[in-house]
Amino acid sequence: MSAFTATTPARDSAPASTSLFLEGVRAITPMAVSVIPFGLAIGAAAAASNTPTLPALASAPLILAGAAQLSTIQLLDAGVAPLVVIASALMINARILLYSASLAPWFRGESLGRRLLLALPVIDQLHFTVQPRFERGDLDRSGRITFYVGAATCLLIAWITSNSLAVLVGAQLPESAGLHVAAPVALAGLLARSIDGRRATTVAITAAIFSVVAVGLPFHSVVLVASLAGIAAGTALSAVERRRTDVGEERS
Repeated sequence: MSAFTATTPARDSAPASTSLFLEGVRAITPMAVSVIPFGLAIGAAAAASNTPTLPALASAPLILAGAAQLSTIQLLDAGVAPLVVIASALMINARILLYSASLAPWFRGESLGRRLLLALPVIDQLHFTVQPRFERGDLDRSGRITFYVGAATCLLIAWITSNSLAVLVGAQLPESAGLHVAAPVALAGLLARSIDGRRATTVAITAAIFSVVAVGLPFHSVVLVASLAGIAAGTALSAVERRRTDVGEERS
């Protein structure tokens, strides 16, 4: 049990929870702001397609991933078979399984129903915000959930609101809005946030190389392949560094 829990009186639990919730909101706000143009761009694409308004509005909270949502809209608009559309979206979002696996230990002990609810908003921005905060080790399980919910709520509001607004008025958005560069800008911000050391740099470079080399793979599986390649590179580098450390300790 953390020192926070041990030294905080019960009557202060509500203010403490509010503080952690707001901390989560503040921590993810830069990420939430960066996804708004991306959400507008995807909503505009949905508005310009033949997708009915209601399914287009529902796509943001149901898919909750920009690349997969955009791919789904484009494939459906092109008349691609639904099974192919689903397979493509699953391939693009397969990386979220990796995020879930890394976050799962922090919520061990929660009921299955609660863990399933916590899994719903898992996406790149949320993972790269909460994981470093959890690794500081000063939050108990309840504190982690409160921080996580605060961050997830802020991100969901930004994404769904921007997406829905663009679906409703997307066809009227001018070219000068520059929404075509929204995705690269959002991803560049995410990349800058996640690269904080040699291993992360190696992972990013490896994934980038594979994303170019494997760009022609079917079902948009390039995202999964690049993710796995990056993880393999990071794991290999960690093994090499551990081996060097062990050798150095033996020599000393």
